[in-house]
Amino acid sequence: MSPSDTLPADVLSLSNSARNKVGVFEVQKGVFLEVLETQKFKTHRHFRASLPESKGIEPGFDSGPVYVVYAEDTHVDIQAGLTLIDGNPVRETAVVPKLVTTYQRASAEDLAAAPLIDDGRIVLPLASQRMGNYCRWWLDSVAKMFVCGRSTVLRDNLRGSNLDVVIPELGTQFQKQVVDLFTWQPFVADHSNRFLRGRSVNSSGLTFGGGQRIAGLVREMASFLDNLIIPPEHRTRDRSGELLYVSRNESSMRRILNENDLLPGLRDMGFRIISPGKLSLTEQIEAFRNARIVLAAHGAGLTNIIFCRPNTTLIEIFPEGGVHGSAFLRIASQLNFNYYYAVGQKVENRQSKKNPNNSDLILDKSSFLSFVRRAVDADLK
Repeated sequence: MSPSDTLPADVLSLSNSARNKVGVFEVQKGVFLEVLETQKFKTHRHFRASLPESKGIEPGFDSGPVYVVYAEDTHVDIQAGLTLIDGNPVRETAVVPKLVTTYQRASAEDLAAAPLIDDGRIVLPLASQRMGNYCRWWLDSVAKMFVCGRSTVLRDNLRGSNLDVVIPELGTQFQKQVVDLFTWQPFVADHSNRFLRGRSVNSSGLTFGGGQRIAGLVREMASFLDNLIIPPEHRTRDRSGELLYVSRNESSMRRILNENDLLPGLRDMGFRIISPGKLSLTEQIEAFRNARIVLAAHGAGLTNIIFCRPNTTLIEIFPEGGVHGSAFLRIASQLNFNYYYAVGQKVENRQSKKNPNNSDLILDKSSFLSFVRRAVDADLK
């Protein structure tokens, strides 16, 4: 889909003025669009097997593009994380088209009252419109710092200036914990103003176009996160790697209802069993950093595979009717992980009435454990 499809006239699509190749383009005076990655089709080459047997979920997916917007004089919405030019939202700073088309516009009075950014500062708004979700927080919000940090137009204009990441009031505990873990802290909390005006840099993160277009740059974001969130000094990464089973049974959906029947067999294979709700964020991240095989039902917690080592194996579990080209399938594809998936018998719950992907499930013990054993044996070869 073209960035301008179905967009109202007052939504600006800067990429219509840029050529479809990597580079920096001054799309209007003082406003630059940098294309870090163009849109391309990524063919899956990482699929290994499934239960029941299939040829895979999809042949591949559209990944990218990745944009950076740098402006000399514009407004940024601290709460939504959008860049505004003449009061109009810029499409390339929002992930999903419907979020920018339904965006609540600022009044002329709001924009006129916006505090000015000091000449010696460039502001990057950390917020995104879906950042309350753990997956979107990392790929749409935290990824902005990584994407903008790669921008040549930003580096050219940073001489003699400071880059400030402006953080709105954070609504979830995991967001606060993540920010506390960052080693890089040029952050400015701004809870009193919705808008700022002046020099700014912005991006939609790594998922522009609908939220599932995981860009190839995610491969380099893993290294960025290793520097941003440094492993505790007392922990040494296990060179052999752990087998990690991530339980979702504290959640309200996609629970494996016969999990207790499966755990003894998984432990016999060497799997470490974790329940993310019982771990600190640091412990969760370190568990994924040390894993060489990750086994889990589909869910936002799998976003942590961006911390995993090269050549990791991911085994994703879906309920019947919920198998789809997930963000984690696509992250695994971009990271060249081995990918397996298993499908369990669905059991309806309150959440599945909205989306069959949210059903709980039951796995056949014998066939599932045999399937996992084959994946473990393949990893050892």
